[in-house]
Amino acid sequence: MEVKFPGLDGKEVVLDLPNSYFDRGYKKGKEEGEERLRRFIVNLLKNQVDVKLIAQASGLSEDEIMKIKRQVEGQEP
Repeated sequence: MEVKFPGLDGKEVVLDLPNSYFDRGYKKGKEEGEERLRRFIVNLLKNQVDVKLIAQASGLSEDEIMKIKRQVEGQEP
């Protein structure tokens, strides 16, 4: 029994494998980075650092910082 893959004798499938691993690694790294930034912001908020200063330093908007603050205070899921 012969199994044929789409593309040029299966070469496209082989070429796609490294990209899928790269994509998964990139996605995981991005998620970890976002979580690390969130924890950092939470720590700053707990130490009563000004929201405007956190926004300037983190690159997030003041609205995004306020959303995290409300989540920490239990006002938002």
